[in-house]
Amino acid sequence: MSDQMDEVQVKRLFMLLHGMYGNKVLDAYRIGQVDANGEDMGVATARSVWLNGLREFDRGVVMAALAKVTERNKTWPPTLPEFREACKAAAPRKWNPPQNVPQIEMSATLRSEYVQRSRDAIAKSRAKRAGAMEVSDGLPGLCALIAAAVGHAGGDEIAALRRLDEAYARKA
Repeated sequence: MSDQMDEVQVKRLFMLLHGMYGNKVLDAYRIGQVDANGEDMGVATARSVWLNGLREFDRGVVMAALAKVTERNKTWPPTLPEFREACKAAAPRKWNPPQNVPQIEMSATLRSEYVQRSRDAIAKSRAKRAGAMEVSDGLPGLCALIAAAVGHAGGDEIAALRRLDEAYARKA
């Protein structure tokens, strides 16, 4: 099954729009003349026009656009141009790199320095997430650790102070 829009998918799209907006969808296109299948010719023509207007978009983009349109248009169905704009907004962007742009290479020394900075930042972030905190050496650092331990003790300050003592002993 193709991902491009076809007649069956446009018919399904109109059924979804009809389910969301009621007869407002059909009334916008109905002309009162029916074909051999008993279908209004205006609605059939509208589906054909919508198929041509949406042929460039795949089914996923159309469904994403439908979700956005129904969020924005709560009471009235979108026109084909409005729906096409929503499809364009939902379509993935294509990036074309600029041509003939000189590439600047980074030295191995500078690259390894950036890699080390990144690794240090990641390690610091992981330690902080795990509950570690940075403190200065000496008495001010000890006071900060004691305050943190008491704050996180939850009623068992002695156990927290023991953990603090072990952490401070490892640092020293």
